Amino acid sequence: MIACPSCGAENVEGTRFCVKCGTTLPASPAPESWRQSGDLGQQQTQQPGYQSGGYTPPQPPPPPYPTYNPQQGLSYQQSAGGTDWQAMGASKKIPAGLCGILLGGLGIHKFVLGYQTEGLIMLAACLVGGFLTCGIGSAAVGIVGLIEGIIYITKSDEEFVRTYVQNKKAWF
Repeated sequence: MIACPSCGAENVEGTRFCVKCGTTLPASPAPESWRQSGDLGQQQTQQPGYQSGGYTPPQPPPPPYPTYNPQQGLSYQQSAGGTDWQAMGASKKIPAGLCGILLGGLGIHKFVLGYQTEGLIMLAACLVGGFLTCGIGSAAVGIVGLIEGIIYITKSDEEFVRTYVQNKKAWF
């Protein structure tokens, strides 16, 4: 601390003027000395959560959240390139689709997929309904079979297996 020659007030070393009266102070040390120390005669108060003493590098981000995988509980057979959809039932896609398009009214495509009850319903509706309604019932069931055959063929192997083999969706 340096005393002011005019008023006698204590001033911090390195200051050029008295803080009380403004008089020029004699021979102050080089400004670098008080810059490096950081002491300007002020009260140092530590703020909560504040670290003094330099730069703190930013913290790395938290680890990413686990991704949701809806197939976690299913036991799929994995091959080197991914899931083997053909082994899981995608090999039935083309035969069922063609039978639906060509023989849709008879319900053959339902039997190919293993839906015996639905196949019998379509067969009975085609034969009995066609006989009782002079062919209108057969035409209606034939249109349903045609639409289902087109839907089967246009789906991807994965989508076909999930929809018609695993979830057993019987109609459309």
